This record gives sequence, C-alpha cells and structure tokens, in this order.
Amino acid sequence: MQKGKFGVCLWFYAILAFVLAFLGQTLLCGLLLGFVVLAEKNEWLSKQVMQAFFLTLASSLVGSVLDILNVFRSIPFVGTAVSVVFNGITGLVSLIILVFCIIAITKVVKEQDAGLPLVSKLANRAFGLLEQKVYTQAAPAQPVQPAAPAQPTAHRPALRRGRPCRSE
Repeated sequence: MQKGKFGVCLWFYAILAFVLAFLGQTLLCGLLLGFVVLAEKNEWLSKQVMQAFFLTLASSLVGSVLDILNVFRSIPFVGTAVSVVFNGITGLVSLIILVFCIIAITKVVKEQDAGLPLVSKLANRAFGLLEQKVYTQAAPAQPVQPAAPAQPTAHRPALRRGRPCRSE
C-alpha cells in the first residue's frame, strides 16, 4: 500500500473519484483531480482520477444534450412520450457508468490500472503516453517463376530457331 504525501493511501483518492463519478459530481471530481495532480504528483493516481473525471464529463454531456433536445416537453402527450424515451436513455447511461465504476473500484483497490474503455486512452493521451502501434512489414512475396515451356509433341513439328519462315 502506497501512501501519499498526506498519509492517505493513494487508492482512497481513486475510489473517492469513482464514487463522485457515479454520483455525477463533476465539480467535486474536477477539484479532486486538481488536488491529486498538484499535491500528490503520482502518475498512477492522476490517471485513475482523470478516468473518473472523464466518466463524469461523459455523463454530464449526455444529460445536457438530452435536455437540449427535449423541446417537446410542453406538448401534452408528445412531451410525455419523448420524456420517457430520454429518461430511458439517461437511465441506461447511468447504469453503464455504475458498471464502469464498480469495475474500476475493484481494480483500483488492488492498485491496478482501472483500464476503462475509451477513458483510459484519453487519460493516457492527456499524460502524453500514446500507445505506439508497431506495424511490421510482411516479407516480400517470392516472385512467381514462369512455367517451363512445353515439350513438343509427336504430332506437332518442332519450331526452328534462326530465320523466321516466310511464306511466298
């Protein structure tokens, strides 16, 4: 267990960040990220808190877009139907974030990287840690040997070499 500069286990900050992400507390998660980056200065911890912060940003972004698109809320029956669909989408996003947070918390307690899809790549990119893909060039293909010329058959006369035949 690694302890930070203030005597608190580092994984505690990461767990707190993922709990704040689940609760949708973008501002508090952002403040925690600032504290971790400036005060603790631990790369592993900063990446975990950054992943949680990106989760809260994604949740807030989806909620804001759905609120903007919900222009039908004042129409009596249409507004109710559209609101039901948008609330279902919001609930699905919240469920996905809950699953991501549970997975991340179980990994962070073991002091492993949370490795959440998409947000871990964003966190690595924010730290300048780009995953380099190595492409190997395939060996050049062997040139195809031309087939040997066919042997003359008995019923066909062999071609003469030398001057071309002229018919007169």
